[in-house]
Amino acid sequence: MQGTWNIPSARGAEVRLKSGSLGLMSAEANAPVRHGSLTIDDSGVILDLVIALEKMKMSNFLLQAAARSMITMHKVHDLVYRGVGHSLGSVTGIARAGDIELPLGLDLTMTHTQLEFVGSANIGTVHIPLPGMGKIDDFSFDVDARVVLEPR
Repeated sequence: MQGTWNIPSARGAEVRLKSGSLGLMSAEANAPVRHGSLTIDDSGVILDLVIALEKMKMSNFLLQAAARSMITMHKVHDLVYRGVGHSLGSVTGIARAGDIELPLGLDLTMTHTQLEFVGSANIGTVHIPLPGMGKIDDFSFDVDARVVLEPR
């Protein structure tokens, strides 16, 4: 299957992030897709995504406050990702948000009008602006999303 599709910002077009344990708690977040595109042609696959970090919702109010503080501190509103692959099965690329760059591989599954992508990444040490937490030495998370595709 070849073509180009838009990934519109739509209700339910969210990327879900779930971390491992952060001491006594785990973190879950949803962030809406601002826009994106998927291109499949003879040269391979390109997935472009822009995620609205300032609209991210965390699983509890303490982590929500920490996330907002980190977004403000780094002056970051979007996470931008470009993944490239040889076939529809998987892409690899860099997720960028301000001065943060993170290698991220995603497994892709396309149905008629939807694209599902899953993956995981390890950020390493993360400093959390919450009293008593300070930092997490080995922060990793899983990515899971299902978005609508509109033919271009």
